Amino acid sequence: MKKKYYLLLFVLILSATANAQTTWITKNLDEKISVKFPAEPLKDSKNGIDIYTLKQADSIAYTANMIDYSVVAHLDSATLAPMKDDQRFADQLLAGFASKKTNYTFGEITIGKWKTYTTYSFSGTENTTKATLTIQMILTGSKMYSLSCRVPANLVTKNKDSFLGSVELLKK
Repeated sequence: MKKKYYLLLFVLILSATANAQTTWITKNLDEKISVKFPAEPLKDSKNGIDIYTLKQADSIAYTANMIDYSVVAHLDSATLAPMKDDQRFADQLLAGFASKKTNYTFGEITIGKWKTYTTYSFSGTENTTKATLTIQMILTGSKMYSLSCRVPANLVTKNKDSFLGSVELLKK
């Protein structure tokens, strides 16, 4: 009986350590913000925007990037400041995102705060596979930092929340 107890205890400890994420990789999106990935992401550049992407064996996908609106849309922080907390602005962000992801159905976008910065959060469900896509955006001046996590249907993971909550403000 004692051997069975120790064997069960050993199996439980082994499975807990096998599923635990112990090391995260920190990536600086620029000189101001960093984010942590559960493994080394790939870096790609499109239209002058660096995009970090990680797709794991369980098909969970993590993405982080930074867009400088003063460069891509000629909107500086003074222009964005009066509209950043307006629901209509947030709804336009969501509509623009949804227009590129037509195979998803998105819920409402929520405006919040992180440190002193405005955040936008929303999620959607892929219409065919029922995968969930969760997006967290942070606006600092004219820069929009975007993190997303795509989780396949019927898969539960703590890493999604850990990833979305891993944003750090770098010291100057």
